Amino acid sequence: MYSIYQVQLSEAVYDHVNSDVGGHSATAKVFPEYNTHMETMHKGSEGFTGNMFAHYSKVCEVAESADGNLGLEEVFKILNGYYTDEDTGTDLTFDAFVSGFTMRSGTTRKGEPYSVRNMRSLSVGDIVYNSSDDTYNMVDGCGFTDITVEMLQEMSA
Repeated sequence: MYSIYQVQLSEAVYDHVNSDVGGHSATAKVFPEYNTHMETMHKGSEGFTGNMFAHYSKVCEVAESADGNLGLEEVFKILNGYYTDEDTGTDLTFDAFVSGFTMRSGTTRKGEPYSVRNMRSLSVGDIVYNSSDDTYNMVDGCGFTDITVEMLQEMSA
């Protein structure tokens, strides 16, 4: 089983970024979760320190394949719509492997209701925990980096 962690930003963060006193740098000083988001989104594992994990939320789980060889690259494909049928818009692979996500509902500016998964595609800065080998890996610009040591140091502090 793979657990997926992402930084979830509140409306207050978005409002601050877009305000007259906001902007990216100013918001990162006021909201530590935004600083984590910016550091890891731009620098991947090089911008990550173990204490930043406090700003991550578990957004879903990806089941292991029957043969136990799913792997990080396949998790990435599943969470980025690689198997979506373009004609029907369905993704049977996502439906078969991904669970535990919540839905977010609202109304568009045109007054139309919507409901979407409260997560985004797997991206740079996101963390994948593999329960079968007890490792944490961060999505980097190219591939994944094992950040288990940083995570264990933070958990033992």
